[in-house]
Amino acid sequence: MIDFIELFNVVARVAKPAHMSFKPAESMTDAMADLNIDSLDGLVMMMYLCELYGIPDDVSKEWHPTTVQEVYDLMMANKTTEPESIEQAKEQIK
Repeated sequence: MIDFIELFNVVARVAKPAHMSFKPAESMTDAMADLNIDSLDGLVMMMYLCELYGIPDDVSKEWHPTTVQEVYDLMMANKTTEPESIEQAKEQIK
């Protein structure tokens, strides 16, 4: 099983524009707003995470998680697949 915080940070870095500041998550209780993840960044992140976990768009479009833990809980409750590694996830969301 991969480290979800590490995966979260990889996805966040891909989702955020390169010129924007980003504070990596260190805890499952970290709030998205405290990590400089705005609503658009969060939407893009959720699209990537849903792709990685095999969750259909129609299932996730009403989700509005506010913490890393809430993102994790949503992914675990609805996943149909799971990335095998951080490297595989990076390749999949390039």
